[in-house]
Amino acid sequence: MIRKTDLPQPIVAINIGSSGIRAIAADYDERHETFHILGSEYSTYRHPCIEKGVVQNSSDIGFMVNETWKKLCNRVGRGELKNIFVCVGGQSLQSVHVEAHRQQRRSEIRQKMLSEMIQECSLKIERSAAEAGVLSVLPERWDVDGESYDNLPVDVVGKDITLYATAFVMRKAYSTKIDDMMRRTGLTIYDRELVPDACITALTVDEEREKGCAVIDMGAQTTTLTVYKNNQFYLTKVKPLGGYDVTHDIETIGITPQDAEKLKCKFGTLSLKPDLVDRSIANIPSAREGEEPVSTTYGNLCSIIAWRINETVIPLLEEIKRVEDIRIIYLTGGASMLRGIVPFLSKKTNIPVKYATHAQYLAHDTEDEYYKPLYGTLVGTLLLGQEYMSTHPDDKPGKEDWLGKIKETMGMLFGGEEMAESNNKRI
Repeated sequence: MIRKTDLPQPIVAINIGSSGIRAIAADYDERHETFHILGSEYSTYRHPCIEKGVVQNSSDIGFMVNETWKKLCNRVGRGELKNIFVCVGGQSLQSVHVEAHRQQRRSEIRQKMLSEMIQECSLKIERSAAEAGVLSVLPERWDVDGESYDNLPVDVVGKDITLYATAFVMRKAYSTKIDDMMRRTGLTIYDRELVPDACITALTVDEEREKGCAVIDMGAQTTTLTVYKNNQFYLTKVKPLGGYDVTHDIETIGITPQDAEKLKCKFGTLSLKPDLVDRSIANIPSAREGEEPVSTTYGNLCSIIAWRINETVIPLLEEIKRVEDIRIIYLTGGASMLRGIVPFLSKKTNIPVKYATHAQYLAHDTEDEYYKPLYGTLVGTLLLGQEYMSTHPDDKPGKEDWLGKIKETMGMLFGGEEMAESNNKRI
């Protein structure tokens, strides 16, 4: 008999969201290229740990990540889950295009040099922008003597090598807190993933990534836009507004945050039939003790929600319109589940809008819960984790990163100006 603890280690994805921490564990089925979800856990922040996507208290979040991980281990029952990948995002996150060049005598290209080129991209950004903290550098393609490679050209014979990459950048004060939070989890983490990469990986297909697509991830306190075109990240924008802001707006009719959230989930819609506009929603408990219950109409509730969604998403739609030939806009995230949001936004753009789905990566017996949009980022993190483990078979979680030490040392030597204003600027 095979015991659960003798089975291969699952992959764990932990998403540091703006309202709480959600963790999921899954086994990967190589034959069908799908995940069998073993269980999930969610912990709402007990203290004001994150505000508008910015880490405020790294110690508390680190503790809660560890706590959520322990609950997930108990739920799954496979011992201590070790293949951990953490996904982060947040306010001020943006993408910057960057290049690195090398010349050598015509010979085989070695891994060490390619790794140094990736590190050079990070250092170039930090030298040119003192306020920038580089979270990740993603190689988009390598050119070797004029020939293009999508993957690391290790052992390819060449003389002139150019790396074209996308760096995800955040204000250094914010990125430093994220790094501190990661250390304070007390966990040995394989790799850190980013929300835009996780969304694009799980929710779009190769043809769309080539021709041009956009993903709008609507969270509790932030909404993240990712535009992908020509097989590279084209644009990343974060709006510090989300589902919580809709709830707060509903509170202004004189009810508690809890009742506002219930009202939003039960009656909230952005596509209202004419006969419902004046219909009353009565007997909502007042936020002030001793006062009469509050009432509103479907039309008023719809207007409150529409105003905030317009403020949140319309500027992002305008950003998308500036990019030529974007074929489709996908919605995902917990706050995207508002009824009527797809037709509401479809009327404001000539680009098709639809819900994203990660269903193709879930095993056929997966519970309905895990098909919801709020799990899209987590499934993307599982995919990135699986890819990382397959392409870095010799890596161990917590392995000493000598390039990281170089980065830390070099960072002390260079000053800079200010963060690059344009996402399309190539450094």
